[in-house]
Amino acid sequence: MKTKKSGNSGAMLLRIKNKFINMGDVWPQYLLAFIFPLLTVISAFAIMQCYPFGNRTMLTVDLYHQYAPFLVEFRNKLLSGESLFYTMNDGLGTEYYAAFANYTSSPLNLFCVFFTPKNMAVFIALITAVRAGLASLFMMMFLSANDGKRIDNVTVVFAASYALCGWFVTDFWNIMWCDALVILPLICLGLRKMFMENKWALYMISLATALISNYYAGFFLCIFLVLFAPAYYFMLFSREDISHKLGFKSFFISAGKFSLASLIAGASTAALTLPVYLILQTTSATGDEFPVDYSLTGNLFDFLGRLMVCANPNIRDGMANVFCGVIVVLLLPLFFMLPKSSGISLRHKIGFGTLILVMYLSFTNRMLNFIWHGFHFPNQIPYRESFLMCFLLVFMAFLTIRRIKSLPPTAITGVIGGMFAFLVLYEKFGVGQEGYLQIGLSLLFLIIQGTVLAVITRDKTKSPGFLETLITVTMLVELFVSSTVTIGLVAKHEGFVSYEFYGKNYQQIQSYVNEVEGTEGHKTFERSELYPNNICDIQSIYDVKGMSIFSSTARESFVKYMSNFGFHNNGINGLRNAGLTRVTASLLGIRNLIEIQHTQTVPSVFELEYEEGEVKSYGNTDALSVGYMVADSILDYAPDRGNTNVFYKTNSWINAMGIEGDVYQPVYMTVGDCSNLSTSSTYDKMVTYSTGNTEEKSDFEVTIDNAEIGSDIYVYANSNKGGSVLITNGDKTLNFEIRSYQIISLGKFDGNPITLKVTYSKCPTTGLRVYAYQLNNPVFEEMISELGDEEFNVISYDETSISGTVDAKQNGILMFTIPYAEGWKATVDGQDAEIISVGDCLIGIRLDEGHHEVNIKYVPHGFNIGLAVSVVAIVMMVAIIVLPGVISRRRAERAVSENNENMDTEDKNETNSEV
Repeated sequence: MKTKKSGNSGAMLLRIKNKFINMGDVWPQYLLAFIFPLLTVISAFAIMQCYPFGNRTMLTVDLYHQYAPFLVEFRNKLLSGESLFYTMNDGLGTEYYAAFANYTSSPLNLFCVFFTPKNMAVFIALITAVRAGLASLFMMMFLSANDGKRIDNVTVVFAASYALCGWFVTDFWNIMWCDALVILPLICLGLRKMFMENKWALYMISLATALISNYYAGFFLCIFLVLFAPAYYFMLFSREDISHKLGFKSFFISAGKFSLASLIAGASTAALTLPVYLILQTTSATGDEFPVDYSLTGNLFDFLGRLMVCANPNIRDGMANVFCGVIVVLLLPLFFMLPKSSGISLRHKIGFGTLILVMYLSFTNRMLNFIWHGFHFPNQIPYRESFLMCFLLVFMAFLTIRRIKSLPPTAITGVIGGMFAFLVLYEKFGVGQEGYLQIGLSLLFLIIQGTVLAVITRDKTKSPGFLETLITVTMLVELFVSSTVTIGLVAKHEGFVSYEFYGKNYQQIQSYVNEVEGTEGHKTFERSELYPNNICDIQSIYDVKGMSIFSSTARESFVKYMSNFGFHNNGINGLRNAGLTRVTASLLGIRNLIEIQHTQTVPSVFELEYEEGEVKSYGNTDALSVGYMVADSILDYAPDRGNTNVFYKTNSWINAMGIEGDVYQPVYMTVGDCSNLSTSSTYDKMVTYSTGNTEEKSDFEVTIDNAEIGSDIYVYANSNKGGSVLITNGDKTLNFEIRSYQIISLGKFDGNPITLKVTYSKCPTTGLRVYAYQLNNPVFEEMISELGDEEFNVISYDETSISGTVDAKQNGILMFTIPYAEGWKATVDGQDAEIISVGDCLIGIRLDEGHHEVNIKYVPHGFNIGLAVSVVAIVMMVAIIVLPGVISRRRAERAVSENNENMDTEDKNETNSEV
């Protein structure tokens, strides 16, 4: 038996050795498949002068405001060992587990720990290039598996055309979705292995990895696989193949494998996806009504324009980004012309033709578009699933190029002529955004690639090596040009921001915030706001607690509630500190207002406490604790969204807390000049303006000359546009940018008239109501005194829990300025207590009069159930992967053992015979 085992081990080693030997023959192709897309992306960033090649970064659109800050937070959590469940940094506290799953859960992001917050833009650029290389490498493996395991330069360039498709070079900044593009070929390769070889591991592991990397893009993959798997089955199985015979039995067996493996893979991620699903039910990403609409929103002629070289990168709106290369376009119709003798039969054409049709209809029908995007209409970034069509186009084109010689030259000539005619006609009749750049480059590469195909089919004298080199070089040139130009167009249209500001003075700000918290004049738990707030989730970058947030996973009711108090907001998932006043800063526990660099956007009613270099910190000594006792009537307060007077709504909010009197008092304004706006008022507490041409510049001017000496002066205009302000107070001026729906702080009234001029680059689209109010100091001081007298004394806290004490003077509500979420649990004096939703916005706990020890702790709702499901599914996955091998090995050992026993018996018989 020992000898036999040694033989088995030797056979295994021999197989491993042969694999390395075979790979050694094609290692240049493996290297080229990875290196070319990687270097192409890096070259594009270098051409755009991204750091370290210049002073820009590839941070653009939401990558700048959301994805990169959340990635910095992920990095900080990894290094500090903090929980991924929650963060106090954004939105007064937010369920980070959902943000993690939506933005940063890619396994590749683990490498961010090797980069500082300041250099995070460099990491993102590098990992983006790596993703392109991996997508190409994995696509090459998939194409090779469908080509008799052949790997040559043709396999490489078609794999690269998938990796550098129009979707990727347009949406490369959507770093959380790119893993789906990378992993898709591996999933499909795993599907093939499961169907053909009964090997389940690659399919289940790669699908689970995709779902973990980003559940949203993973949803695209799941829908696609349901469509792709049957078509792929009919491609792999045939009536002629005995071992993989096409028929009802093999179909249902394959369908069963696919369903079970997919279910297990999905269930294995439940510890992440189930809690996130429950969290998302409270966000703006859910709740849209299903549209019943069978009409098409586009036409095929204009859609075909999206296949041009450097097709306009559609980010805000427009048709899908599906460019994959001119040669892919030429080969697509040829796929349907291939004769049956080529191996592409009618069932292949019907299957893949149906898939292409479904994908096209998904781009043009609102119902299908709604389903694809998780039963939700996305806000900008349309047709996020279009990389799936790119995958199909490249796969079909690759299958065609391998069979190109089975087609007559006239077929190729006809396709080339058809594409030439389309490009000429598009200039005249196309209504898309493709212009002369796209048409010109497409014509150029049509001539080049058309000539290449003609040479391949007509010239019988050229060697296969020459033809392979010809198609490889021309395609690589086209991919390099199209990728760099398209990325350049993204930079031109959306902007690549400066490297200098992102993470500027990080260490200094971090040190200051950590050092002052808990010292004299500061509370154990306090919040800080950063200025200028050019980045929505800027607190995540600097790892400081604050109120600003912009996230698809933000609770919509929280944003809507807080938007009533004069903060810049989008009404659904975004809220910023623009509009902060002494009142709201104190109520929300914002103690420090820190300048990252010189700016005049900090409300000028706060006093300077710290200055070193560019960094300044202004103090709000009136900042309350994270929790304080309020009256029961706070539970009945519901701000009127239709009322545009944010000062009135704030007064009502504070009254509902049990504070009598109005903390804001109206003051009169003298109305000055205005342009592209009109008003009949000359002197009032509220001025109404009618808007003019919404495409032109507009401005208005008001003056406050009669207010209480020493009071803070605030003005609010319910403008849906941002602009700039000029504040003049004697010989002092302030000039800074403002955002929509924010309160403007004019500073303290010292007896001199204060003039405010607001300028909009484009006139607001709705009528303006302008309100002027002053801070009622006696009521403000009473508010701070009463609420501060019963505030929560924080003893300890971390990212998921806060413990402390409170002395309640009477029965009431302990209100925490932490957003309400179902995952919060509370104990009062060691006993479980009910968490109350304050306006579906903040946390409340009902307390009786007296001294209480209170603890609140957060665990994502549904996490424990999800974890149990994941454990069971992982055990099943391991069993499915491991058990067949174990059983096979034991059967082999048993057979060897029986064989040896038989040999021993024969030896004994022979011995007895001799005797």
